[in-house]
Amino acid sequence: MSGQQRTVFCGIVIIAVSVCCRVYADVRLPAVFSDNMVLQKEAPVTVRGWAEPSEKVTVEFAGQRKEAAADKAGRWSLVLAPLRQSAEAGEMRVTGKNAIVIRNVLVGDVWLASGQSNMAMPVSQAENAAKEIGAASYPNIRFFMVERDMCSTPKEDGAGKWMICSSNTVGSFSAAAYFFARELQAKFHVPTGVINSSVGASSCQAWTPAEVLKADPKLPQLAALAPENYCDWKTYESFRKATYEKYSCKDPGVRAECIAWAQPGLDVSGWKDFKVPGNIEAQGMNVDGAVWFRREVDIPANWAGHNLSISLGPISDNDITYMNGEKVGATDNNWREWVFRSYTIPGKLVKEGKNVIAVRIFNRIGNGGFCPAYPAPLKLRKDDTSEIILSGVWKSKVEMSAEPARLPFVLPSQYSVPAAFFNAMIAPYSKFPLRGFIWYQGEGNAGAAQQHDVLFPAMIESWRKWWGNPTLPFYFVQLASFRAREAQPSEGGWARMRESQMKTLALHDTGMAVAIDIGAALEIHPKNKQDVGKRLARWAMRDCYGDKDIEVSGPLYTAHMIEGDKIRIRFKHSGGGLKAKGGTLKGFAIAAADKKFVWAQAAIEDESVVVWSEGIKSPLHVRYAWADNPECTLCNGAGLPASPFRTDAN
Repeated sequence: MSGQQRTVFCGIVIIAVSVCCRVYADVRLPAVFSDNMVLQKEAPVTVRGWAEPSEKVTVEFAGQRKEAAADKAGRWSLVLAPLRQSAEAGEMRVTGKNAIVIRNVLVGDVWLASGQSNMAMPVSQAENAAKEIGAASYPNIRFFMVERDMCSTPKEDGAGKWMICSSNTVGSFSAAAYFFARELQAKFHVPTGVINSSVGASSCQAWTPAEVLKADPKLPQLAALAPENYCDWKTYESFRKATYEKYSCKDPGVRAECIAWAQPGLDVSGWKDFKVPGNIEAQGMNVDGAVWFRREVDIPANWAGHNLSISLGPISDNDITYMNGEKVGATDNNWREWVFRSYTIPGKLVKEGKNVIAVRIFNRIGNGGFCPAYPAPLKLRKDDTSEIILSGVWKSKVEMSAEPARLPFVLPSQYSVPAAFFNAMIAPYSKFPLRGFIWYQGEGNAGAAQQHDVLFPAMIESWRKWWGNPTLPFYFVQLASFRAREAQPSEGGWARMRESQMKTLALHDTGMAVAIDIGAALEIHPKNKQDVGKRLARWAMRDCYGDKDIEVSGPLYTAHMIEGDKIRIRFKHSGGGLKAKGGTLKGFAIAAADKKFVWAQAAIEDESVVVWSEGIKSPLHVRYAWADNPECTLCNGAGLPASPFRTDAN
């Protein structure tokens, strides 16, 4: 190397080192401190970040100028005095060895919206989506869209960005949270920010701090997972997949002689009946391996030659689906548990008369087959109005069987790893002041309502503790109606979960939006999120904005008394008087001491409801809307529905 070359080389090294050091030394802020953000009014605002150890950092905003020095770990923090609501957007300037300018900053109210898919559900999938998107010009509504992640310990920063509400952006916003914010914006004209941190299918324990779960052995605990295995979403997905691959049964592919099992005209007299949807273990096949399912369908003449869609509901592990012997779709679920299968059937395979649908399912480990809990029917569709129901009895035959595989430890679903979403998607924002929380979750814990009685209030209180504000409002949505309506009084199903949610109202500074009247029998994600947002907003209007005249809830059961052969029920939140939608009270059931409930007659008398049945002479218990998808008509003068309840809870 010549002297000149050495000089150039050394110069490059010096520049490279200088750049690296400068990047390390640059002042940096959490992602939530970025252009278009909304800061909480009338509260001290902590501004924090990272810089070179001992580096002095200056923050200037709204006439304030504060300084701090980074500690030995490079962290710095300072507090701005409470800010007034801003009429116009401003700029925040952060200066150290470099300068950061955060533009278009508003001061108003900030809410954190969280939960599972009904909170995550975007405006683009809500009722009247096109109309709502077209009308969405609210520049003073901003959403910070938190990217999905998980972590084994609380993170200091998360990924996401602020978005200004417009027709170009609103389609991705949480529908429930957007309609909530829009109600407040329209009435009070306060700039509104929403930190949207929600994940479909997630459970309450995934959003709860580890210290809360560890304090009570009855709550979900983290087991068999080393911290390094779920330090982020990608790592956990890889670990989960590798674990299942190691211990599960392997699919060798379709045996050559079994290809004919998809063909029309096959003799299936030796095949067994199988009720679809259903898992194979529950119907006498306690094996892992490949099982075939067949069903003949009659196709009308006007369907022949048309493309069809087939919906098979969630299926565990792998499937290959055939129409008249031709493959139309296949899915390897990559260890995501039950995954919905829907395929397009080309018109060239669709003929008038008898057609054969065949599905090969390979169950690698655990329960396999068609998800028995999926409420909507399996179907074949020509268009939005023409369909053939496929649920019912199919024929089944085992192609390959093996001893059921077993994991040596319990591996939680990626959506229910205790504390994982809290650590990655809630903790990073706990220094960012809020006006309150809104929450829509419960489906993922509906099978453990008794545990939820403790878990949910503990989660709420822990969030308040992390934010250092024990009175932060927490408003949540009670589960909507769902699944097929039952002809006779039932033991409840989701009703027990709704009861658990209603119990949480005993916790201070909480509010519940009842949604029992706006669900859908065959859709776990009801599209009417407008009313959900409005009902959540009512609580904020009264408790946060001082509208003391607004009714916040539908009727809530408070007490009952036996009056001969009748029972009188009393309520709070009767707001303008009790009413019966449609003129007739429905959804009440009554029982004697044996708890054999029968449908009851009911009538409104002043601020109470009297319930009776001619067949029950000594009534003791009443239930209302106590079912997954009840028929229920009781509401108040504000048109808000009564919450489901039972008097026999103890």
